[in-house]
Amino acid sequence: MGAVTIPGAMIFIIGWITLVELDSFSESERAQIIQRIKRSPAYILLIALMPVGILINVFGSYFASFWMVVIGTSLIFLQAIIVSFLFWNRKRWKSILLLVSIVILGSFIYIPFFLL
Repeated sequence: MGAVTIPGAMIFIIGWITLVELDSFSESERAQIIQRIKRSPAYILLIALMPVGILINVFGSYFASFWMVVIGTSLIFLQAIIVSFLFWNRKRWKSILLLVSIVILGSFIYIPFFLL
């Protein structure tokens, strides 16, 4: 098993909290949520932030481009912040948990910029 990266930890935390939250809904509520997502371009773009961030991060790692890795991780970070605010009215403690954990992980990405 390889090392855990910061974007990997972010993806794991976002996915786990989101899937646990989705699992708490009944089947009819899940269908309504999926229909709402299908009709809203904003939700589709929000969901697309993670796969695009992952692809940019992978290409940045492959080509050893620091900026591509930072941009990919920033897209994942941005999605996590938005999702935590979307959870705010539903389950406040999950929103706070997601926000705090992502801010802590995100600080490891952005601290080198402040040290230069």
